[in-house]
Formats: sequence, structure tokens, C-alpha cells
Amino acid sequence: MKRIAALAGGLLLALTISSCGAATGPAGTWGNGYNTDKQPYLELALGQEQDANKAGFLTGSDGCNRLSGQWLMIDGELTFPQLGGTQMHCEGMDTWLSKAAGGTISGDVLTVTNSTGAVIGTLDRRN
Repeated sequence: MKRIAALAGGLLLALTISSCGAATGPAGTWGNGYNTDKQPYLELALGQEQDANKAGFLTGSDGCNRLSGQWLMIDGELTFPQLGGTQMHCEGMDTWLSKAAGGTISGDVLTVTNSTGAVIGTLDRRN
């Protein structure tokens, strides 16, 4: 009985440690603005996952305006189909992130694209 308990405990510990590895997929915080004003960031929360397809909700900031909406990852393609935000004017701010329509993930870098597919910026995954 002690062997079974020890084995179960070891298995639980191994699963816990393996789940602490590098994050994959879009869920998480991207960019440095999470705790800093005037810097862009996105926080993507997982809402649903089926096979390799995922969907969820996002919040963030373009450095000036608050952003919120939904995200989808279907067949490896990340899109932001319903991204909205406040419309404040901030003198001298580059609000490029408010124009996001999708992106790609390579390692810990989210490359953000606009509605025409042009790259408009990058955000690093926050650890």
C-alpha cells in the first residue's frame, strides 16, 4: 500500500512539474504594459479548446486606450474578430495595437498583423 501511495505521489509531482514548463499557444500575457502605463500589452484568456482549435477573450491596452474582445486560433491562425476599445486621444502615442486583426506566434514572440495582413508590431510573452 505504501508503494502505491509513493508511486501516486511521484506521478502527481511529475505532472505538476511538467505543467510548469514553457507556455505554448496564445493564452497568457503579451507585452510589457501589464503593470506599466503607456506601453502596449494583451492578455489572452483561454475560453474553449477543441482539438488544435482554441478560443477565448482578451483585454489589454495600446498604451493609451483599453482594449477588449475575443480571439480565435483555428488551424494555427490567430485572429481577433471582435477587438474594440476606448477612443481617447493621447498626445504622441503610437496606438498601433488598436489596429490588430490577428497574428502569429513563434516561440515567445507574438507578431501582430492588421486587417490586410501587414505586420504592425511584436509583443514578447511575459513570464
